[in-house]
Amino acid sequence: MKKWLSLFLVCMLLILSACSGGGQSVSGDGNKDSEQSSGKSDKPVTITYFQPGLEQPEQKQAIKDLIKRFEEANPGIKVELQSVGWDDAYQKLVTGFSSGTAPDVFYGGTRWLVSFAQMGAIMPLDEYASEKIKEYHDALQDSVKFNGKIYGIPRGFSSRALIYRSDLIKEPPKTWDELVEIAKKVQNENKGIYGFGIAGANHVSTTTQLFNYVFQNNGKIFDEKGNVVLNSPEAVEALTFYRDLYTKHKVVPNPIEYHREQLPILFKEGKIAMFVCGPWAKTTMGIEPDNEDTPFKTAPLPKGKKMSNTLVSDSLMVSSKTKHPEAAWKFIEFITSLEEQKEYDKTRGLVPIQKEEAKDPFFKEDPYFAPFIEMVQYGEPDPNPAAWEPFQDIVTEAVQKALSGEDPQKVLDEAAKAIKDQKLEPK
Repeated sequence: MKKWLSLFLVCMLLILSACSGGGQSVSGDGNKDSEQSSGKSDKPVTITYFQPGLEQPEQKQAIKDLIKRFEEANPGIKVELQSVGWDDAYQKLVTGFSSGTAPDVFYGGTRWLVSFAQMGAIMPLDEYASEKIKEYHDALQDSVKFNGKIYGIPRGFSSRALIYRSDLIKEPPKTWDELVEIAKKVQNENKGIYGFGIAGANHVSTTTQLFNYVFQNNGKIFDEKGNVVLNSPEAVEALTFYRDLYTKHKVVPNPIEYHREQLPILFKEGKIAMFVCGPWAKTTMGIEPDNEDTPFKTAPLPKGKKMSNTLVSDSLMVSSKTKHPEAAWKFIEFITSLEEQKEYDKTRGLVPIQKEEAKDPFFKEDPYFAPFIEMVQYGEPDPNPAAWEPFQDIVTEAVQKALSGEDPQKVLDEAAKAIKDQKLEPK
């Protein structure tokens, strides 16, 4: 009996050893199964990429083509594209952060980066991006940092210039006064066309459209200590000029009905003779400057007390909850490579964002792009409130109230108080 019991125990030990692998793989190579220990498999990793504003079919197709090129170069990674309009993008991302369904990689306004970092919603990229970030202009490097860490990679960058009908305007306006004078002249000589176009709709672009005038008038949104100064005499004067273009001079169609991205369409349709926008306006219009119906040229912005314009950038960020940070970084690294970035900026009509990219003759010698490149030196970054969306809503409401006839000083006093009360100052 003891003999059979001993034999049984020996057999059981052999069986258990075989089942556990005894530290060896099934292949008997003396190592653990590399596929299991590394978590890898033959099935491709899938990451989600979110980019707002792809409503136009050609814009979405361009991103799909980009993803296809990446997948061909990286067969172990698949990318699922997501998109909504810019108006809904911020809320969709915030909802995704709270519900655990945020995309792995997403494209968003750099103005969102600080609040997302404070939420713990995006991961610092220093481990991956310490060298990559040096490819960008110094101001853009600073824009994607928070508390000394890198939280994004710049992707889209633009200055502002004046776009005008070259068949109706021989010399573009160089000052605010000339802007009004030429707008009136064009309007009087050409029935059915407004001299200028500005934005006033509930859209992010309304804030940046106004800020061009505030900065040109030596105004600021926040002072060096982070205190709101949106109701300063300089800012009030700027909003008054902006309002008067509609209420007093009557050289613009009702601004509350339009946001900036609709101005290029109004221009193409022959409804306005001038407008301010970024270089992507040509892509939006889908026409070349020398077309027969609405020929156009670009020029530096009409000057206020000084030459200035808002510099706005968008960045790529990675969710702090991503399960595939390596794949996410590979995707970012691929789409921001020099050749891919140049192609992106050329087709989207953006100012070159990387230092090396700016040397391309396409940007340096093209007469359409030249004023945008010139305006970069006069650029001032968007203000950096504690949270952008409520700040944007407050400013837009103030602009709309002024355009509707309310006193600019009163509406900006109210806006400054709301910004302070809601703790939106960047302190």
